[in-house]
Amino acid sequence: MKCNWRRWLWGIIPLLVLSWVAMQNEHGRLEKDLTARSSVALAQGGLPWAMVDFSGRDGLLTGRAPEEGEPGKAAIVLATVWGVRVVDNRAGLLDRAETYWWSASRRSNRIRLTGLAPSISARQAILGVTKASFPGLEVVDRTTLARGVPSPDAWMAGVSFALKQLISIKRGHVRMQDLELAVVGEAEDIAGYRAIKQALANSVPKGVKVTSDEVTAPVVSPFTWSAAITQGRIVLSGHVPNDALRADLVAAAKQSLPSAEIIDQMEPGEGAAQGWTEAAITGMRELPRLEGGNAQLKGAALIVMGTAEDAAAAEAIRARLRTGMPNTIKLTEQIKAKEAPLPPPTLLPPSAPTEPPAKDAAVGTTASPIDTAPPPPAEAVARARACEEQLAGVAQTGQIRFHYASAELESASFQTLDKLAAAAKLCPGTHIEVAGHASAEGGADANQQLSLRRAQSVVTYLVRAGVDPGQLEPIGFGATRPVAPNDSSENMAKNRRIEITVRPQ
Repeated sequence: MKCNWRRWLWGIIPLLVLSWVAMQNEHGRLEKDLTARSSVALAQGGLPWAMVDFSGRDGLLTGRAPEEGEPGKAAIVLATVWGVRVVDNRAGLLDRAETYWWSASRRSNRIRLTGLAPSISARQAILGVTKASFPGLEVVDRTTLARGVPSPDAWMAGVSFALKQLISIKRGHVRMQDLELAVVGEAEDIAGYRAIKQALANSVPKGVKVTSDEVTAPVVSPFTWSAAITQGRIVLSGHVPNDALRADLVAAAKQSLPSAEIIDQMEPGEGAAQGWTEAAITGMRELPRLEGGNAQLKGAALIVMGTAEDAAAAEAIRARLRTGMPNTIKLTEQIKAKEAPLPPPTLLPPSAPTEPPAKDAAVGTTASPIDTAPPPPAEAVARARACEEQLAGVAQTGQIRFHYASAELESASFQTLDKLAAAAKLCPGTHIEVAGHASAEGGADANQQLSLRRAQSVVTYLVRAGVDPGQLEPIGFGATRPVAPNDSSENMAKNRRIEITVRPQ
């Protein structure tokens, strides 16, 4: 029987199709296997950026490397994979950033990452740390890859440190620019505020520099603060805008009452009224002049309470409070004055016996003495002497001090000057000479001028406290009347003094 080849053709065609399908399936399995083994090899070689695609046994290498030399290294790793025949290396490099920056911001329930990352693995690590640090919050990653990170290890340590600080921030952001760190925002609470401040001061990773610390304490409402003097202690409590002002208030308390123990119970907070600082320091400086002194700031209102030595001292304190108070703060003073003690009796010399009244020959009446006759000179001298002793006693038991090489009075002198003013007002009809003296340091002209300015400062204070300016006269003697040799700092301090002299007008 004759063979018909056309009949065989219908049988061969299906076999060819089946063979082609089998070959395609085998190619797919081969390419998938090569891709999987090549990806593992690249990852193990520290090249996770590299991507490979196979056509049969021929590989196409793509991706952008973070460092020069890595594309060639990836091609070598890929060529060593068993089964790979040819590697077409088309990998490139990431763009280089002139300034390498990264930022994380926190708003409401969202964390947003922006900026640059040196590699895919670094980007994934940052994203993982962020999600672990802020469970329950939405994390949005908008970072891109770029070369130019200054020091990978230090940079990653800085990013991790920054994210840790962001945990304690209610709203704000952290930013790395090269290896410089900025932290901005409002702290969640006082504990978080202190933790951030301590970390930024003591725990910054090596190589990272903090260039901006703008972390604020949480907002407090109402914003309250108080200072009270009790049993030789000054107790400071409530809130202050920042730690720097806190230190200023403690320093003002120590300067106002050097012998007192300072109890600092203040906490930082935001929400202070405008002018708060001036009001707090002004109130703090006046407390040592008041028994049971207490100053309270609540919002934009200051209340000062206590008992002054006398009415003149109370008025002087009120005047200084009004002068130092900003117009944004309402002042309420509850200052009382002690009842002024009776002045000590003045011992007068015995007066000459008076003659009996003479009879008026014309009308037969007795002439009355003239009531408006001036006191005898001896009485005026005795009164002036008694006043001088009283004023000198106040000056000797107290202290009148000035800032170095200045005519500005130290606050420690105010209590003595208030007592001098009260005593001077009990001596009407007298002339009070306030004499300033200096040590031998410096030139004679300079010392004379300085001593006069210091005497004038004392006179100005006494006038403001209510003493009649017509009674007072400032005089400067310079270093011409020393009370001790100018041979030691102790003796020169004795010569820098104020003396009071009283005489009848």
